[in-house]
Amino acid sequence: MADNRNERAITQDDVAQHAGVSRSIVSYVINNGPRKVSEETRNRVLAAIKELGYRPNKHARMLSSVDNTIAEKYLGIILAGNYMFKRPYYGAILASIHEHAHEHDCHIRFIRVFDDFSNPALFNELIHPNEISGLILLGLDQVLDTIEDETLIDEIVHRVDRAVCVEWEWPGVPSIQFDRQFASFQSAQHLVTLGRKRIAYIGPEDKRVQGYRQALWENNLPIDENLVRPAVNASSGFESCDQLLESGVSVDAICSGTDEVAIGILNCLHRRGFTVPKDIALASIDNLDIAAYTVPPLTTVEVPKREIGYHAVDILTSDKPHYEDASFAITVPTRLIIRESSVTT
Repeated sequence: MADNRNERAITQDDVAQHAGVSRSIVSYVINNGPRKVSEETRNRVLAAIKELGYRPNKHARMLSSVDNTIAEKYLGIILAGNYMFKRPYYGAILASIHEHAHEHDCHIRFIRVFDDFSNPALFNELIHPNEISGLILLGLDQVLDTIEDETLIDEIVHRVDRAVCVEWEWPGVPSIQFDRQFASFQSAQHLVTLGRKRIAYIGPEDKRVQGYRQALWENNLPIDENLVRPAVNASSGFESCDQLLESGVSVDAICSGTDEVAIGILNCLHRRGFTVPKDIALASIDNLDIAAYTVPPLTTVEVPKREIGYHAVDILTSDKPHYEDASFAITVPTRLIIRESSVTT
């Protein structure tokens, strides 16, 4: 996508001429109406917007009369999807980002989802050094499905002065995350030390699965793939636990990939008449606030969400020289918190 920060501002007339359509058609495409535009024409207009680097005129007018250094006080956030707004884990990270941004006298310019930026007009409007001084990319590995997605990431990070990946990694961009494999190992290892032999895993299909398997392997316990089930939230945690128990396999403990998933598992075990931890012990990862108030309270590996948000803002606002290293990475520590879902008191 073109970067015209030092050139004459591109207008809708320029886009119209480049796409071979009227100015009104360009306006319809940008504003999604009021007139319907054919898919072929819409794609032609969007291609022209991308090639020319068009930005809405309202910003061109505003920036002509305002000191561009105002952007130094604004940060942007791109999320993998709208579901992150509903997830307490990501909510805690976003709250920390907001808190620490204000401590640095910065403001959040926008919070958008990754798919929004497939629209070149919005891309050119927001992903620009006159709009933001830094950009937080939260968990975008969860939505990178195509080469086009990867290309868009490259275009985004090359357009801004500073970017940071939170909860994932991208070449040439500083990152902050917790060690998913080690956190899962901590959770599963705890269950092993309690003498549990048939330990299942229910949770995201990422490095957490490797940590679970590592704990079993290091303790000479058999790895049964029938005990590994995918889940990303309470609903899918309930469903996967139900399917696991319905299959008839022997289970005496469950390692949950997240606290949200664990809440669904607890519900399922209760409905099926199992006593936790007497019949089936449960340990998880996250330490959400609610984990201390489930019945029974949840044993979990704490991920320091507030610290993650702090580091994200610090990387974007600090002049510390090591932050200039594109390969700079922070792995925040995790710790096991033992409660009654795994041990009786």
